Formats: sequence, structure tokens, C-alpha cells
Amino acid sequence: MGSVTPSYTDKLKYKLYQRKYAILFSYRVMKSLIKTYDDELIEVKKMIDMNEIILKLKNNKSLTIKEKFYYIKSNKVNLDVFKYLSDKFINLKIEICGQYEGNVLDLMKKGLLEGWCWQTTETVSIFLNDDDYIERGNLKFTGYRDYYHSWVCFNYNDEEYVFDPCLDMLCQKDLYTKIFETEVKGLVTAKEVQDDLIMRMNALEKEKEITEVDLVMRKFLEKYGSYLLDKEKDRFYVVGNDDVNSPMYRNNTGYKANIEDGKVKKLVAHYYKS
Repeated sequence: MGSVTPSYTDKLKYKLYQRKYAILFSYRVMKSLIKTYDDELIEVKKMIDMNEIILKLKNNKSLTIKEKFYYIKSNKVNLDVFKYLSDKFINLKIEICGQYEGNVLDLMKKGLLEGWCWQTTETVSIFLNDDDYIERGNLKFTGYRDYYHSWVCFNYNDEEYVFDPCLDMLCQKDLYTKIFETEVKGLVTAKEVQDDLIMRMNALEKEKEITEVDLVMRKFLEKYGSYLLDKEKDRFYVVGNDDVNSPMYRNNTGYKANIEDGKVKKLVAHYYKS
């Protein structure tokens, strides 16, 4: 029997089905994420006294790292903020070393993004508004310990928030800045990151010769065997640099992107161990 070409109506129905499934998936991820936050808070609350934290803050005394995490997560953001991000990231898929893959919020909930802050903040910023931005610098974990890190700052309904997928946090920016005593060393806008990625991809389309970056990435791929090499054919590879204000900072990611009208509409990001 010959194949049947789908009608326009069939295609439209399929697109509507996809959209319905995407919205349902977004809602489930969001609901699961919130439940995880609640479960974590219940466990930590058994060991930490909120009144003691408030007293320390009033007296300008340092909080322990557990107290900092607990205090930030106790100040929950509105459900609309979760939904806003979930909708933003619906066309983003992250793959981690061929072992894990999924939506960024789901991976965050499972604790799988810890240690991938440079790649993740740059990747998610591509789907945010042009004037949202990444901050890079130090967080004060304890009195004498700094944690070199990056986090995403975005605006929603005229309020600034921080999305930190690697530390599993979503909170108001003022709170994040105050509790972690952030020391910002570099900043790059979401537009700069997206423009840089598109520029690199367009340049690669025009150039046929093998570049130094291609050779570097090939060495990375050889570590993972033929299975990954077969999957790499359609990927574009980013090797970042050490300029803290550059769009691609210490990044090491393979990207597959759909670009329309100068914007990334769909993206698969594959992380590699350095």
C-alpha cells in the first residue's frame, strides 16, 4: 500500500495535540518542582530555626550555608513566575554527557545541573528577553569561603528575579544578592549570548575548512566512542574562553538549533566533560 500524504487539517490537529501535550508537560514539571521545594523545606526545617536566622540577619551575623539555602527557599516566589520560566524553556532540551536529558526545570529538580553553571546559564538565557542577563562572580557561602559561580537575572512584571538552576533556586534578586553577598565580576546580556551563538553558527555555514575549534572538539568527542560520534554530525560546537564578560565563558557544549528571523526557536544542548 502506498503512503498517504497528511492533509492540512491532519497537520493542524497534530500541531494542536503537540501544543496541548507541551502545556500539560509544563504544568506537571512546575507542579513537581514546587512539591520538591516543599519536601526539602520540611526536612531542613527540622534542623534549622527560622527565628534564629532572622535574629542573625538583624544583628548582621553570618548565616551557615544551610541557613542561607533554607531562608531563600522559604521565601517562595509566586506560582506565575514558575509558569513564566516553564513556558520560556518549553523548546529547550539539555543532554548531559549522554547520561541524562530533559527539560531544564526537571533536571534542576533532580539535582543534575550542579557543576554545569557556565553552560546552563548561557543556554537558558537564549530563551529569555534581550535585556535579561547573566552575572558571574562569587557567592559568599560561609564567612571565609567564596563560591565562583554564575546565575541568571530576569525581569517579570517589573520585578527582578534570579534563576539559579545549578543551585536549584528561583527567588527575588534582592534576596539572592543580600543572602549570598554576591561579588559580580562579569555580566553579559541574553541578547549578546544569542547573537554570539547565531553568529558562530552562520559563520560555520559559510566556512568549509576545518578550524582549530573543530579539532579541539573532535578530541573531546573521541573520548566518548563511536556512539556519540554518530550523534554529533548535526551539532555545532562551542568552546568558550576565559573572558568573564564574554557571551560564551568556559562553555563546552554541542548545540542543535532551529533559527527563524534571527531568533533561536528550538535548541538541544549537549554538555561534555572537559
